[in-house]
Amino acid sequence: IAMLESEATVVRIENGATYVEAQGSGGCGGNHCSTTCSTAILTRLFSQNPKALQVNNPISAQVGERVVVGLAEGAFLRTALAVYLLPLSALLIGAALGLFAAGHGEARDLYAGLGGLAGLVLSALALKLFAAKLSPGGMQPIILRRLS
Repeated sequence: IAMLESEATVVRIENGATYVEAQGSGGCGGNHCSTTCSTAILTRLFSQNPKALQVNNPISAQVGERVVVGLAEGAFLRTALAVYLLPLSALLIGAALGLFAAGHGEARDLYAGLGGLAGLVLSALALKLFAAKLSPGGMQPIILRRLS
């Protein structure tokens, strides 16, 4: 399985759950390939605003340890597609349905806007309800190894 990898530090362990924070721009994040390099993309994903990310910890890493965190490439792509394409599609379909409902009336733009808004709201609810299916256990980031 192809994995996106990023360096991180274990920041806390609570009730058996391990949390890490990403390190700066690991790998090739600082060079010319940073817009297409999977390592740089994963590092930017983890470090937009330093925050703790829950990960699987099969190696029993302890607080303060520097580790390499991995995420299956397929999981990243599926989640990105769902989060970006579902709302966009729902917006367009909702707007089209709003136009259809308005017929040839004067309030076509209002109906299209309300339909688009309804589509966005429904897509947000769908994403929230089905988030667990988007990220089953195998799609959660995992600590791959310790850094020396």
